[in-house]
Amino acid sequence: MSSDESQALARSLGATIRAIRKEAGLTLATLAQRSGLSQPFLSQTENGNAMPSVVNLHRIAQALGTTAHALLERGTRSSTSLVRAGEGRTVEYTSDATVRFLVDGHRIMEPNEVTAGPHSHTDGTTSHAGEEFVYVVAGTVRMTLEGEPDHVLHAGDTLYYPATVPHAWFNDTDQPARFLITSSPPGF
Repeated sequence: MSSDESQALARSLGATIRAIRKEAGLTLATLAQRSGLSQPFLSQTENGNAMPSVVNLHRIAQALGTTAHALLERGTRSSTSLVRAGEGRTVEYTSDATVRFLVDGHRIMEPNEVTAGPHSHTDGTTSHAGEEFVYVVAGTVRMTLEGEPDHVLHAGDTLYYPATVPHAWFNDTDQPARFLITSSPPGF
């Protein structure tokens, strides 16, 4: 991403954060308190002079009652979303795994494609509101759900569970794995 593109993204993101904050009737001080971030940093972010890290963007989104994905994609409001093979935003999930967003814009559900290198896994368990659906495209993935035996999934297998149950995934094999995780409501 060029410097001009980075600056344009920072300005657009800042404007989106400001608009959502004002729509919610929140002051900058209230957003700072809810997010745990400083008011000067949030002001710089809203003015497009600072770009929050992924962690801080997630904190801002939670404080605003939305998702980081929705903040980044707010301008996209079409009822349809087409993402071609090899396209879509991709972020590093762990050092050995990436996540590709399979739809643009704020949606009721969030389908993502995870590409997990050999012997990769999530960093601990997570839980959040909603439900999740996992479909293994290639390889083998072990899913852990608190209170249940591990679920070993192979290509073509699916798993559906309440996302409020602490969960994690592992690729215990010497081969990469590729699987889809769909969350509703969006979790990222």
